[in-house]
Amino acid sequence: MKNMPKLAALLAALIGSTVASTTAQAADFAVNSIGYRYAPSQSEPGVTDKVSKNIFTFTHFSVDSLGTNFFTIDLLKSSSKDPANGGAQGAQEWYGFYQRNFSLSSMTGNKNGYGFAKDVSLTARFDAGSKNTTFAPSPLKLWLGVEAALPVSAGFWNVGVSAYKETNNNGIVGKSVSFKVAPALTSAWAIPVGGIGTFGGFLGIVGPKGKDGFGAETKTETLLQAKFMFDVMGPKSGLTAGVGVEYWNNKFGCDNSTNFVKNSCRATTPLLLVEYKL
Repeated sequence: MKNMPKLAALLAALIGSTVASTTAQAADFAVNSIGYRYAPSQSEPGVTDKVSKNIFTFTHFSVDSLGTNFFTIDLLKSSSKDPANGGAQGAQEWYGFYQRNFSLSSMTGNKNGYGFAKDVSLTARFDAGSKNTTFAPSPLKLWLGVEAALPVSAGFWNVGVSAYKETNNNGIVGKSVSFKVAPALTSAWAIPVGGIGTFGGFLGIVGPKGKDGFGAETKTETLLQAKFMFDVMGPKSGLTAGVGVEYWNNKFGCDNSTNFVKNSCRATTPLLLVEYKL
C-alpha cells in the first residue's frame, strides 16, 4: 500500500505524543500494549461477500490527578473481497481515538461515590481514520458526555452517554458529509474471572445522525465486542490470548434493511486475539 509509510509515521507520531503527554502529566499509573486480532467474517456496506481482516493494535492507558487517558489505534488489512481503490488487493485502513476522562472523585477528593456509581467522569473523545477504498472514508468524530463507573468488586465497568458529531468523506459522489448531532450510549468493561483471565469488551450505540452522502436517512448503529482473554504463563507475564465475538448492525449508520446489497451493513464474526503489555 502506497500510504503505508505515511500511516506508520502517523502511528509513531501519535504514540510518541500520547506517551509524552502522559509523562508531562506525571501519571500515577500507565500501561501500553500491542495486540493482534483476526476477524474472519466482517461486513462492509455495499460489499456482497463477508470480509476477513487482520488487525494490529496499539493501546495506551494512564491515570493522573485529573482522571484517565485512553488512546488506541488499529491498522486493518482486508481480504480481496474488500478491494483497495484501483487494485485487486484488499484495502488497508487505520482508525484510532483518544478519550480523556475528568474524574469527579479525583478532582473533588470525594471517595464515597455518587449514588449507584463509585465515580462519575466528564468525558471528551476524538476519533479519526482513513481507508484506501473507492469510497475513501476519512471519519472525524467528537463525543462529549458523562460516564459512570459502576461498583464492581474487581476490574471496571463503565457506562456513558454522549453527544456525538461526525464528518466524513464520500468518494463515490465526491463530497464531504457533515452529520447531525446524535445521542450515543457507550459501555466498556474488564472483569477478572477466577484467576485465569479477564472477560472484557465494549458496546457503542449511536442514534440516527441525519442523511448520508447518498441522501439516505441513517439508522441507529450498534457495535458490540465481547471477549475472554486468558493469562498466558500467569497474570504477571503480560501476555494474554483469547476468543471473542463482534456484532455490528447498521454499520456506519447505513440501513441494513434497505441497503442495495442485502445484509452488507450487518455481521456477526468470531474473533481470535492476542495481546502483550509492554
